[in-house]
Amino acid sequence: MPRADPRGALLLGVLSAGCYSGLSGRADGAGSDDASATEPGGSGSGETAEVPEPAEVEAPTVRRLTQAEFTHSVRDLLGPVDLSAIEADSNQEGFFAVGAARVALSPAGVAAYELALDAATAQAFADPANAAGLVACVPATVADVACIRDAIAAFGRRAWRRPLNATELDRYAGIATDVGVETGDALVALRHALWGVLQSPHFLYRVELGTPSEDDGGRVKFSSYEMASRLAFTMWNTLPDDALLDAAQADELATSTGIAAQAQRMLADPRARQGVANFVAEHYRLWQLEEKAKDTTQFPEWTPTLKAAMRQEMLARIEEVVFTTPADFLSLYDDDKVFVNNELAALYGLPAVEPDAFHPATLPAGDARRGLIGSAMILALNSLPARTSATERGQFIAETLLCKTVPPPPPDVDTNLDDDDGSGGPVVHRTLREKLEPHRENPACAGCHNVTDPLGLALEHFDTMGRYRETDLGLTIDASGELDGVPFVDAAELAVALREHPDALSCLVRKLYTYTAGRLPFDAEDDFLAAIGVEFEVNDNRFDRLLLAIVTHDDFRFAHPADSVLGTDQGEGP
Repeated sequence: MPRADPRGALLLGVLSAGCYSGLSGRADGAGSDDASATEPGGSGSGETAEVPEPAEVEAPTVRRLTQAEFTHSVRDLLGPVDLSAIEADSNQEGFFAVGAARVALSPAGVAAYELALDAATAQAFADPANAAGLVACVPATVADVACIRDAIAAFGRRAWRRPLNATELDRYAGIATDVGVETGDALVALRHALWGVLQSPHFLYRVELGTPSEDDGGRVKFSSYEMASRLAFTMWNTLPDDALLDAAQADELATSTGIAAQAQRMLADPRARQGVANFVAEHYRLWQLEEKAKDTTQFPEWTPTLKAAMRQEMLARIEEVVFTTPADFLSLYDDDKVFVNNELAALYGLPAVEPDAFHPATLPAGDARRGLIGSAMILALNSLPARTSATERGQFIAETLLCKTVPPPPPDVDTNLDDDDGSGGPVVHRTLREKLEPHRENPACAGCHNVTDPLGLALEHFDTMGRYRETDLGLTIDASGELDGVPFVDAAELAVALREHPDALSCLVRKLYTYTAGRLPFDAEDDFLAAIGVEFEVNDNRFDRLLLAIVTHDDFRFAHPADSVLGTDQGEGP
């Protein structure tokens, strides 16, 4: 039988160590493959090729594919295969995209990739008819070397987002030859070669290094193939298609004009909805909702189907304003339009419809529920199992929507807000506002609570599931407060204040740029972000126009001087 891992030495030696010297090959295919790749014809031989030192140029961090990028990419290449678990993403600065640029892969993570890709390629190639739809050529025999090379070249171009060079193609054709000799099965041989292609860092990492451009004053410029990769993962959350790679081959992505033409085409593609949905999932932490628990005795309505409806509603709201009827994205902050099925409609106090299906609905006039902060998903996600959390809800508003800095709590903070003091005496109930008052008065806690609590307390009319309530434990709720000098009486007025807040627009721009760049913006990029914000406002706050403005700007086409290809001892790099 063929050796199980045609690329294991590569992965264990390169990925888990966080070393990227083997990725110094140029993205136009002129460089060599990975640091410890097997020699041509040496399936798992353990021999290694000499690796050149990385070029001393200003270059961005190499980013591992996030789970979503990995899943979408594998399924684009292999069809609807089942994928076993891989190493979890690291959420940093609010985004997996940032964690993917900072955190090295563990040895266990290497093994998880190997197993996941083994099973996925085996499933895809189990049926010869299905395999024929995945590759450019299906070899009739193990001696059909030309067909095998054509299949590897076409598949590798998609997987690596650029053509394989001659050395790389020889290496993977050699794997197919060895496996073919051992098994006598041409399809099994091809499957093992492609399994190796998918285990390479050139697939598992976004290798976007750039090279100095003499025509641009020596600035480090991303090549057309690298731009194809950046565009695809930013706008689609998956690999470039053949049209985008063809544009790269013709060097049409070397200019803003060429990038704009492709970006416009990509926005009209259904995969753009997938790309925006992934940004929303990371930005609003939709991924946490599945594991969010509630006290089932107090809240028996908290069901998996209700959680699924909450998530679907959030994505429907975004899709409506970005794609279906493109409009001001900030209208989401105070809109009275919701999307519900009958289960979610009951929580919102809206009538059921027949047949039961997701549909748009309008909240009644005067309803305290408005916009994103009134959505059941945001309310439930930022609450505790048995009660609300003004601090969590306020922190979401401050950090996610306004980019305010919320100081961390002191290490010995007391988070117990129970009315029962354990003395055995009568329990005296207090409102959450009253319980939090000592935290706002304590100098060690005030720095955080004075930012979060006034915002979170505005949402106290909604319980931990996001259902409206008039009172809490029979006590009158005071939802009034102020946001940077703007007073409000309830959540609906806070929603309006959020939409009109001077930081709302710039915060969204900053968050999207952090997501696309895989890092926090540098101070030197403040002018760029301000210019993008002005353009966003001029274009009626349209999210699709904001996305286009970012991907066509020079700061997306060139590496920033402060970027670095190598990580740091403090774990700041990959």
